[in-house]
Amino acid sequence: MAEATRDYTSSVLSAADKQFLRDLPTCACRQVDGQAFFLCHATPSDLLYEYRPPDSPLWERDEEVSSGADIVLAGHTHLQFARRLVKRTVVNPGSLGQSKAGDPRARYAIWQDGNMELRAHEYPVEKTVEKILSLQVADEIKRDLVHILRTGTVP
Repeated sequence: MAEATRDYTSSVLSAADKQFLRDLPTCACRQVDGQAFFLCHATPSDLLYEYRPPDSPLWERDEEVSSGADIVLAGHTHLQFARRLVKRTVVNPGSLGQSKAGDPRARYAIWQDGNMELRAHEYPVEKTVEKILSLQVADEIKRDLVHILRTGTVP
């Protein structure tokens, strides 16, 4: 699915759009309310692609790129969690689409008054399904994407 949707997206983006995306940073560090945040798509050791589950002992490592961070915000797995470790808290806010939590709600995190809160919210899944069905990708890719959107589970 990832390859098919990547290929489709690449076919509809302009050269300027692709350059804009190439120029985006792969991680970011921010100070908020006296807390150091490290943000990445996947994990500090593999910013874009590593699939690290919530209970992985690898989250315990003090990885150089995120060293000193009080909170690591990561994603990629679409599995929402917050895990307090000795030196930091690791948070995956979840996914605004393609949830892997067993239901289709959009998942996200809110940082407010020094606290991280994980939330889930209903959204118009069928509008997204309509858009998926209009894509020029193979029918089996559409079927699997629609399944994930509607159920929050991988077929």
